[in-house]
Amino acid sequence: MNRLYLLLALVVSANCHAHYIPTDDGLVVNASLAATWSSSSVVDEYDYWQIPGTLMGGHAWPREEGVQIDELTLGLGYRFQERAFAVVELGSHAADEDHENEIELQHAYLGYVCCDTTGPWVIEIGQMTAAFSPGLAEHSADRMVSDAPLINDVFFGRDFHDKGIRLWWHETAGFSAGAELWRGDAFPATASGDNAWDLFGRYQWQTGGLSGSFGGWIYRSSASSRADHRYGGSHQHTPVAPPGTTASVFPDVRFTGDTDVYGVHGELGYRMAPDWRLGVKTEVMWAEIDGLVHDASSRQASVQGDQWGGWVQPYMGWQEHTFGVRGDWLSTDNQLVGAAAPVLAVDSGLANEKGHDPERVTVFWHWQWHPSLALRTEVIQDNTLPDEDLRWLFGVVWKDQLSPGSGSSGGHPH
Repeated sequence: MNRLYLLLALVVSANCHAHYIPTDDGLVVNASLAATWSSSSVVDEYDYWQIPGTLMGGHAWPREEGVQIDELTLGLGYRFQERAFAVVELGSHAADEDHENEIELQHAYLGYVCCDTTGPWVIEIGQMTAAFSPGLAEHSADRMVSDAPLINDVFFGRDFHDKGIRLWWHETAGFSAGAELWRGDAFPATASGDNAWDLFGRYQWQTGGLSGSFGGWIYRSSASSRADHRYGGSHQHTPVAPPGTTASVFPDVRFTGDTDVYGVHGELGYRMAPDWRLGVKTEVMWAEIDGLVHDASSRQASVQGDQWGGWVQPYMGWQEHTFGVRGDWLSTDNQLVGAAAPVLAVDSGLANEKGHDPERVTVFWHWQWHPSLALRTEVIQDNTLPDEDLRWLFGVVWKDQLSPGSGSSGGHPH
């Protein structure tokens, strides 16, 4: 199945991805809400989600049985001068019981547009999501399916929000290219390490009923004593299960070292008739890990890892209905050296003794019932863990512009 995914990903290497710049129509207020019911949980209540062969963290929480608020956002954009603008966004994402319903400042940045004769060039500074990966920049309310891609969870902790500066050549004759420099607050970096940075480029085109885009990027980061803050680090706690139930205690193993991630992405769409359309979207990432894993007992082991994965999503649309399949896959190859390597490999999650290659297949139906309200139904065959799981998801998505003003000149939806 990995070969099929890779073939589709290489044949179509594009994903339309636009960057939100407020118009000059005054204050624009956008809001979204995504809620989903799941027939089962990814892991048991007193267990933690750790995909074999990976170092996880960030906000990569497992889906739980029942109803969850996947996301709630409120964003404001204002163009306060012909070339200057500001964006602020508050958001809340699904988490465990100790972290749910936390409201976070996701975006707070200023931007300036200049140099029309050679651009436009755009510079932005503040707290933002990254522009290099379109899949990483998507909200749950923007996707056809509820869950984030598997590679987003593993390589970037699902959501990427960091303080930094971005300079880019913005959608000129279909081309965009730029660079971003980050403080290092977003997984897989830490602020105590060296600054993280990335370079990206993409091209978008349309001719008749056929449209597409493709792009590539490189992201480099370093971390110092990075914890998995979902269960460890400052959020370390000992679960207490009722009698007769066993609770898993999370081993707080840290990582110090470098993580480099490379990616290509793409989208191809074809409108056959006013009511019919076909398309495919994909993104593939490769990660190189080089550093140390260590714990509070002063045990340590050197680690080098090569990991790669991706997703591909063919779909068909008819009127307000979209039917499709998304396939996710991941492969890991890690080498740990040192006297404590066998223990730390297990405790860190890097051990993959059975050679398990995580996969997940999602069959979905997305119905845009109203311009601001959508319903989605999904069936997921989840093989991300050695124990397979089949679950059903039913969700509702509300997304609307609440204030006067219209339009955006394309861009990342965060």
